[in-house]
Amino acid sequence: MIKPIKIQKERQDMKNLKLIKPYHIIGVAVGALFSATAIKIFVQQGNLVPSGVAGLTSLFVMEANRLLGINLSFSLLYFVINALLLSLVYKHLGVKFLTLSFLHVTLTSIFVDLLPSVIATQDMILIAVFGGLINGIGSSIALRMNGSAGGTDFIAIYYSMVKNKPMWDLIMFFNISMLVYYGWQYNWTLALYSILYQIVSTKIIETYHNRYKLSSIHIITEHPENVSDDLLKVVRHGITKFDGIGMYKKQDKTMLYMVANAFEVELIVKSIKQSDPCAFIEIASVQRIEGNYRQRPLD
Repeated sequence: MIKPIKIQKERQDMKNLKLIKPYHIIGVAVGALFSATAIKIFVQQGNLVPSGVAGLTSLFVMEANRLLGINLSFSLLYFVINALLLSLVYKHLGVKFLTLSFLHVTLTSIFVDLLPSVIATQDMILIAVFGGLINGIGSSIALRMNGSAGGTDFIAIYYSMVKNKPMWDLIMFFNISMLVYYGWQYNWTLALYSILYQIVSTKIIETYHNRYKLSSIHIITEHPENVSDDLLKVVRHGITKFDGIGMYKKQDKTMLYMVANAFEVELIVKSIKQSDPCAFIEIASVQRIEGNYRQRPLD
């Protein structure tokens, strides 16, 4: 029984790999270029500690030099730590997601070595704010391409899938704790600027990454069966039907209600309009849900 399941999973993985299109690769490459720019031009110039694995790697390199007199390779250690985190979650996350994420990690390492050292500004506040902004954009692009920036993103997204809520604030607190240690051992001023960098980067990701944001959708239609059937072909969320009367023309109407992820909304609206061009649709943000809700798995 186990072997057929394994074969089925391998076939599904191969199918998901074929879903990687040229625009995914280009998007991940662009995101990696943004991430590398943040490290090369802002982080290294300002002697800041970046977020996640990049920051952890920087600390390991500093500590190895301070305590043991050993000069570790940033790129190699960064790659190894990402590989270790990947090994913890690879059975639970989709092969397409993991492939694009690891591509982002690899390209970021390469771009950091290739990009020239450019002095953008001497103002540490501008370095922290714009460095965090550019890094957040790079990570957000990778996430939009159904990948990630790797590192702690693996853990955050795995947690989000299991708990069905974002974990970016917890990641931010981990990063701040890491920077408190950096300030204690090295330089409190640079640690505080690094915290500002972290906050900006995290908030950019939280704003533009909509996979775990939920929306409620109310649909007023005269063709509820057609609309429901077509919706269930594109998403796998429950739909509740309410009968009512349109008070302006005193005609029978039906209201359909569902909750979906924000990134699915455009697909849902398109499906509704194809089934009933005259449907009235209301979309609102959902802060929290309790009960059974199917989160679409990562490919």
